[in-house]
Amino acid sequence: MNHGGFHFNRSEFTYSRKNKKSHDKLSIIFLTQFPVKFRVSFQLEIWHPQIKHIKESFISEILTRESNLCSVILYMKDFPSNDAQMEIVKDYSIYDYKDLFMAGDWLARTLQYELVPLCDQLSSLENMDRFFEAKPGWSLDTHSGGNICTDLIVSKLVRKRDFHQRYQQLMEGLKCRIENRQINPECRELLALCYDTIRE
Repeated sequence: MNHGGFHFNRSEFTYSRKNKKSHDKLSIIFLTQFPVKFRVSFQLEIWHPQIKHIKESFISEILTRESNLCSVILYMKDFPSNDAQMEIVKDYSIYDYKDLFMAGDWLARTLQYELVPLCDQLSSLENMDRFFEAKPGWSLDTHSGGNICTDLIVSKLVRKRDFHQRYQQLMEGLKCRIENRQINPECRELLALCYDTIRE
């Protein structure tokens, strides 16, 4: 992670980096189910001050965690393995040293070749806007109401994508995913609240 400009905090077990426009934080999560196994996962948060400020104006009263204010939040499941049998993995279960080495190898490759480049792509509002335009279903596919709101907020701030059209597209995408029970229906209410707050 050092080559990507991240610094390790031993007390929090996190990697973080800051630049002029954003702050990236990667938390390594260890869960123990002693004596059977250990589980390892991660959570990535990408923060932009402008987006946090806007989110505070409409979701501060319903916050359950501060991380809901970040621009983008991703988990291990959002970085699928190339192994067909483990396409979507929420965490790695570690029973013995072989599992530990396999998990370590996968984590190292994912962080180097997927996570760090993604952080670079989302390092500024302009970069985020280009990313969302190129991948219109990406925020919906993360199943995160916060990420979906960020997609809409960025379209409003950068003003290169049609803000109102993007809202309708996201609402349509949410409708399909809610009908297929792929996402929490509350995400639709959150997006509507976001739209009403910033459309003026």
